[in-house]
Amino acid sequence: MTNTVTTYDVVVAGGGPAGAATALRLARAGHSVALLERSRFDRPRVGETLAPSIQPLLRDLGVWERFVALGPLPSWGTRSIWSSTEPAAHSHLESGYDSGWHVDRRLFDRMLFDAAAEAGASVSLGTSLIDSRYDGTWQLTCSNGRRITGRVLIDATGRSATVGRSLGARRIAFDRLVGITAQWSGVDVTAEQYLLIESVADGWWYTAPLPGNVMVGMFMTDADICRRDNLTASAPWRSHLQSTTATALRVDGARLPTTPRVYSAASHRLVRQGDTRPWLAVGDAALAVDPISGSGVPRALRTAEAAATTVAHLLTHPADATPLTSYESTRNTECTTYLSTRADYYDVALPHPTPFWTRRKLQHDAQACSVGR
Repeated sequence: MTNTVTTYDVVVAGGGPAGAATALRLARAGHSVALLERSRFDRPRVGETLAPSIQPLLRDLGVWERFVALGPLPSWGTRSIWSSTEPAAHSHLESGYDSGWHVDRRLFDRMLFDAAAEAGASVSLGTSLIDSRYDGTWQLTCSNGRRITGRVLIDATGRSATVGRSLGARRIAFDRLVGITAQWSGVDVTAEQYLLIESVADGWWYTAPLPGNVMVGMFMTDADICRRDNLTASAPWRSHLQSTTATALRVDGARLPTTPRVYSAASHRLVRQGDTRPWLAVGDAALAVDPISGSGVPRALRTAEAAATTVAHLLTHPADATPLTSYESTRNTECTTYLSTRADYYDVALPHPTPFWTRRKLQHDAQACSVGR
């Protein structure tokens, strides 16, 4: 451990799309930025399907050519068995960008992280924040014992919102959604370049192709249902898969190579009322949404742009807290809009009289009223 303390304008905790894009923008603007990522991008990541709206966002970041070099599969649209027993199709050709994309999220996230490094951000892998104190500047201790200081601190730690919660922010949870996922290899995905969504009694499934003749499948349900049915074990997960129609048919004959893994997909809003210290949350740390919305990565990149603008003002006008207030107000508005949109999605689903679906019919009004209090 070293006693040397390095000082930065901005410290970003979390190197996913929101954190990396924020660091990239700030570094390009000439600010000194430390970007800390607790992983080494050595494990699979979820969120493999990107909407067509990702294209202008990546072009604006100047990383479109890098993205194309990853070899993503085009996504021509979505097929859903949701409000009817017959599949409904939506074509991405109507978007104006030809297609969406199916990607290896581990490679995608690393691509953005590397772009931030090349823009001048000081990046660290296998590193997280373990302590923070504000005395006019942020005094920060990293997991590797390194000490750094920063004028502005950014929480980009994803749905856990680890930094913001440690600073006293309150997380308003809207559900207990989890995703239990596994992959099939050796699948010919030539004619499978679309996202398939299918509702079932205890949640919903999605399947999507990935580069390398891989098909990914994820069952979205609530955490208590996952525990009740032991869905992290292969046999129960496969049994639930067999309750589907189009989803089971899509992977019929394929071999499941690994034990399913569970990820949090819970929606929440991080609220920091009354705290005027120079920090903010971006991406899923600020507002995490249900994957059914299909807006996770585009939302992260848009939030990163707003965060970079807010931070730039804080650095030049440190006594003016107005940008922070405006930033949080915008996130509250986005949250209310999201809850309304989510309610619309679930209202038209098949009327399964089960806890998963009943909860979603009862939640919307109470949740929308609580945001911003």
